Amino acid sequence: MRTVGTVIAFSACRALRRGTCQVVIGATLVAGVTLVPLASGSPAGTFALRLELPWEGVPSVCVGSRPPTVQCYAHPGGPIAAPGLGVVFQSYIYPVETQPGSACPGGGFYVMPYSARLIVKGKGEILLTLGAVEGCLQGPPSDTVLSPTQAFTVTGGSGVYAGASGSGVVRRTQVRRTIAGHGAGRDIWEGALIVPNFEFDMKPPTITGAGGKVVRATRKATFVRVRYQPGATDNVDQTVPVACKPRSGSLFKVGRRTLVRCSATDMSANTSHASFTVTVRRQR
Repeated sequence: MRTVGTVIAFSACRALRRGTCQVVIGATLVAGVTLVPLASGSPAGTFALRLELPWEGVPSVCVGSRPPTVQCYAHPGGPIAAPGLGVVFQSYIYPVETQPGSACPGGGFYVMPYSARLIVKGKGEILLTLGAVEGCLQGPPSDTVLSPTQAFTVTGGSGVYAGASGSGVVRRTQVRRTIAGHGAGRDIWEGALIVPNFEFDMKPPTITGAGGKVVRATRKATFVRVRYQPGATDNVDQTVPVACKPRSGSLFKVGRRTLVRCSATDMSANTSHASFTVTVRRQR
């Protein structure tokens, strides 16, 4: 099934039943990539946006014309896997006015307006603008300068996201200071993303060939090397690679039944899982 319109946020997988070959949708995938669960119930053409991206800030050159009292920090984030969207990164330069003057008579900092990008690997970018943060922010120990909630507007995009629109808020959680002198945390982007005339792939791949195997070992063998080759097809990406644990060609102990877990993920971060058993018996 495909959803027309927009993207982001998803359902956790069900547990696999031991000893069966059951395909289910859910969990994750590529090493270093976090899966985001899906919010359902969105009207056609609009997707509920919820991306949670870990970031770590570093000092950066400011973008555009900024007063010399403004300090800027890059906040690169990700990657995460958002089913129906793909592997997502974030990029923006966070501008902090360190001497706001009369805007903050009691002292503190002022976060100025800036632009941000959500980058979907192999598909394009979603462009955002964020307004200034109201009020004066403080450094440690409260560190509100690192954790404001901000409204954003989707102002367009590139690639498949050309013409995107929408709006929402970004919240910051798990904020902490780092040795680099700035900070780190998690940005949670929530709102609505609308992309006209675009279909989002919401269907996971179909795994085949993940059937149980019974292998006979010689009388003196204690381990047997077992090979298997499940495949996966996808309605958009056609053939999708399958990863299994233990891997094909691993050694399996004689007299034991071992559960093999496999997964396949398409370019839109939709993942299917299957399991089967390998039983190694000694020849009589």
